[in-house]
Formats: sequence, C-alpha cells, structure tokens
Amino acid sequence: MLILRIALVALASIGCGEAPAPASASVPAPATTVPEPEKAAPPVATAQAPAPTTGTATDAPATAPQAPAPAAGAVTVDQANVELGFITPRSTINHTFRITNTGGIPLKVMAVKPSCTCTTTINLDGKVIAPGATLEVPASMRAPASTGQKQVMVNVVLQGLPKVIELRMAGEIAFPVRATTSVQGKDVPYVDADTDPSRVRGTVKLKSTDGKPFLVRAVQGQPPMVEAFDPAKDAPRAEYTVAYDLTRLPKVPPYLVIETDHPGARLIDLRVRHATTHIKPVLSLAEFRASAGCVKAGAVVPLDIEIKNLGMLQVTGVRSGDPRFAATMVGQTGDAKLRTVAFSIVASPQAAGFSIFPVVITALDPVSKRNVESELLVLVQVDP
Repeated sequence: MLILRIALVALASIGCGEAPAPASASVPAPATTVPEPEKAAPPVATAQAPAPTTGTATDAPATAPQAPAPAAGAVTVDQANVELGFITPRSTINHTFRITNTGGIPLKVMAVKPSCTCTTTINLDGKVIAPGATLEVPASMRAPASTGQKQVMVNVVLQGLPKVIELRMAGEIAFPVRATTSVQGKDVPYVDADTDPSRVRGTVKLKSTDGKPFLVRAVQGQPPMVEAFDPAKDAPRAEYTVAYDLTRLPKVPPYLVIETDHPGARLIDLRVRHATTHIKPVLSLAEFRASAGCVKAGAVVPLDIEIKNLGMLQVTGVRSGDPRFAATMVGQTGDAKLRTVAFSIVASPQAAGFSIFPVVITALDPVSKRNVESELLVLVQVDP
C-alpha cells in the first residue's frame, strides 16, 4: 500500500502541459521547467506553407514566411523624344529608337503602332527583349507638303509592362525660306483672318533657314511690297518683312503665295484662314493643295496626292478645272486605307503668270456606279 501511494503522488506532481516521459527516460523534468519554443523555419524563394510544429501551448507563435515580389519589368529608351528642327516639305525622315530591358524578366513585343499613315515601322510583333538586351525600332516619317508643326508617335506595347511606351518625333515643316505671320505675339505659318478679319492686311516675315541670301520676286503674282529694302540699291538678304493686302484681290484666296529666287523655295504658300476659304473635300485628301513651283509653258510637271480611307472607291481619273491647263492621271499605288495618285499637268502659253487652279479627282463607287469628285488646288507660276 505504501508503494502504491508514493506512485500516485509522483504522477500527481507532473505538470498538465507536458506529456509523461517515456519509459526509457531516466527522470522526468520538474513541473516548473518551460520548454524552449521551436524556431520558425527561414523563408524560401517560392511561396509555400509553413512546416508543422510540435510545440506545446506555451510555444511562441510561428510567423508564416512571405513570398518575395515577382521580378518587375522595366525599360529605358534612348531618346524617346526626338526634336527634328526644320523639315523640308515632302522629305522623308528616318530615325531608330532603342529600347533596353533593364528589368529582370523577358519582355515580348505585342504591337508597334504609328499614330498616322505618314509614319511606318517594321513588324516587330513577337520579338522578345531579354533582360539587358536592346530592341531597335526604326521609324520613317514622310513630311507633308503643307507647312506647320508636325508631331508623330510610335506606340510600343510590351507584355510585362503596364504602360504603353510612347516614342515621339516632332519638328516644323518649313521651306528653306520660312514664312510666318504674327498672331498674339507668336509666329505661325498661316494667315489667321478667321478669328480676326482685319488680318486680311498685314505682313509676312521671310527668313532663310540655311542662312543664304535671296530675293522676293512676287506676292500673289504681283510686285512685292518689301519693307526697308530697295532691290535697285540693296544686296540680297536672308531675311525680309513683306506686306500683303488681300482686299485688293477679287476675293480672299485660300493661300497666300510668295515667289522668291531661292532654289529650294521658289513658291512659298501660307494657308489663309478666313470665313470664305473653308475647304471641305468629299474625298479624304491628305493635302488641300499641291505646289507645282515655277514651270515653263508646255513642260510636263509630275505631281501626286495621297487619298485616305477610299474603301471600295476606285480612282478613275483626273482632269483640269481650268482650260489653260491639262491634267492627266499617270498611275496609282497603295490600298483602301491610303492611295497615292500620280498625275501630271501641262500649262499652255495663255497660263503665263501666277495661278491657283483646281484639278478634279474622280472616284467610282462600284456598288452604286456613281462618281465621287473632289478638287485639289494646284499652285503654279508659269514662265513664258
């Protein structure tokens, strides 16, 4: 009986939070001893569940390991914004953008999209830029014939980047002799008589972008009114101020045209914005006018015009709207989105002098069998 009582007392002294020692243990730990909490396993590179623990109720809670953020995509662009300065009308500008993958994951090209039909690139869809590698994006921009500010964008979409990469080229379309008027203290390449009708009279500043001296021959086919310059006494200059007065003409013309002797700028035109000069062609012409320059009577002068979004319409011919000129279609290239129509004009001796005349472009609707016509204005100085 004494032995049994001693055994029961020993069992009663064991703490509630501990398991009894196995039979092979020599002496059980005292009830006041708190076991050390187990250490949490260190985090690993990939997300996974924490390992199970066998700690008692007095163990410290284990912190679940956090998975690191996935590698992010990042790029740098060598010259994302390219300033082209002065651009000659109808010239072609080529530039190659370079995109470098500075992130830790490969980036796949999903699309490369120019902002307008005047700009082209090569097909880069599906190309993969490895980390540290560089992708070249060549872009070619064809400058329009009309003067003024020009900006084009090439948008690059990469899988792995949340934002579209914008590549920009910008400049001013200008003849080698730049012509501007002043509107609220700012030089602009047009005559704004729309917001202010008094600007049907004013001055034009002429300045050669190449610094070469030149002479002003005529304004709208009439002798020029050049400020502070006497051609009989003064040497040619690189800069002039020329006065104009459109009220002297039968009606306000859609373009103010200045003739110079500069070989790269024989005819310079400025769009005249006025309530009576709005142009609304039926066909989507890329330009409202074509400049033939200074030509000889009887000479064949090649010209062309771009037409956008023709769809099913088929260009069937061109003709002159002025009997003093002949116009003939030479050919056409392109597709339904952008078609270039080549034609030529020939001036008769009766057309000597300066003229703005219409060339009528005819397109056939194959469904309705009806013709659609639009006028393109041709600017020309005909020498005998």
